[in-house]
Amino acid sequence: MTDLSKAQGIKPRELFAIRPFRLLWTNSFLFILVQSTQRFAFVWLALELGAKSDISGLILFVMGIPVILISLIVGVMSDHADRRMLLLVSQTGALLITVAVAAMVSYGHITIRYAVIGSFISGIFIAIGSPVRNAIIPSIVSSDKLVGAIAVNTIGSNLGLIIGPVAAGPAIAVWGIEGAFWLQAAMHLVGFFALIPLQLPASVNTQRKRMREEIFGGISFIRGHAEVRSFYVLLSASILYMMAPWIVLGPQIAKEQAGASGSQTTILFGLLGIGQFVSSIGILRYNHKIQQKGLWFIGGLCWGGFVQIVLGQSNSIAMMAVLLFAWGIGGGFYMNLSQTLIQNNTPAAVMGRVMAVHSLLMSGLAPLGALFVGLIARRIDSAPQTFSVAGALMLLTAVYFLTTKKNLRAMA
Repeated sequence: MTDLSKAQGIKPRELFAIRPFRLLWTNSFLFILVQSTQRFAFVWLALELGAKSDISGLILFVMGIPVILISLIVGVMSDHADRRMLLLVSQTGALLITVAVAAMVSYGHITIRYAVIGSFISGIFIAIGSPVRNAIIPSIVSSDKLVGAIAVNTIGSNLGLIIGPVAAGPAIAVWGIEGAFWLQAAMHLVGFFALIPLQLPASVNTQRKRMREEIFGGISFIRGHAEVRSFYVLLSASILYMMAPWIVLGPQIAKEQAGASGSQTTILFGLLGIGQFVSSIGILRYNHKIQQKGLWFIGGLCWGGFVQIVLGQSNSIAMMAVLLFAWGIGGGFYMNLSQTLIQNNTPAAVMGRVMAVHSLLMSGLAPLGALFVGLIARRIDSAPQTFSVAGALMLLTAVYFLTTKKNLRAMA
């Protein structure tokens, strides 16, 4: 496990001077940027093909299925195999399927069935690449720079999440839906070239065990450490009570509750990412002063739950803009510190498998949660009330962990 007790404030230029980190950051940023653009483009494509909102949701949902199916297996591979090769497989596959979808759109051969298949295959290469990228960071930076590296990496992810939806609309307006997919293919190509010169240390764990034992090695490690187990329970709650409701209900609340247009909704989504970006900068600058990172992680979730309650009842664009920025501030804290807590409290030999569990929760649990949240909101016929109740559950859960889980609060 890494020791961050002596970590100092890290400047981004110190990290970007490390060539492997610079190349990995470039690739990760572009990969996230394509993902966020791709989700918007697939929904737009479905609408152009005359599909209803449930089909649009299906296209996005199937992208998360491979994460559920293969993330743990990829985690095992990441701890033993050549991580650079896994990244190249992920990048090449993502590039090829994006080119295929772009070509079908350009030549008028795309259908809903092919869009669903394309989304599913894209999800396969997302599932391969995500845990590997996260597991690599501790192996290419020293322990005193790890918090800063995670913060800079999260800033890149947030930039991708901000730029993607905001840029997708104008790109479609100028080049059409096919142009948006060709743009994604071009970004994947640049990301591929960033991986070519990337050199990584060999995987730490060279001992082979039975596949079943290997696959569940990350889960076994989590179950065997009380504070890590508590962390993952709380992380799962945040996905179900915060992330999933926002995915499925956020656009509806913006449109129906606040009266936002499509372009205004895009800006509102961007403000959420900007809030996350601002708090990521703060963590990068002051990470050496944050001793009890577990306490700050729980605090970010308490804040997020409280803001979510109010956000669900906002009835104006201005009020929603302020609340989304504030919500993003808390989100930046818990997103940055969640990865720091995992990587700072996990042995290098099982890092890939533990990060695979993290990817499974982040990318797999959210779509499943979104389905249930959508059904509940439809059942009670109130998206705002469902969203606020979910926020209240998040706040109560975080307060419970704050008051009862001393080991989690003390995690560094």
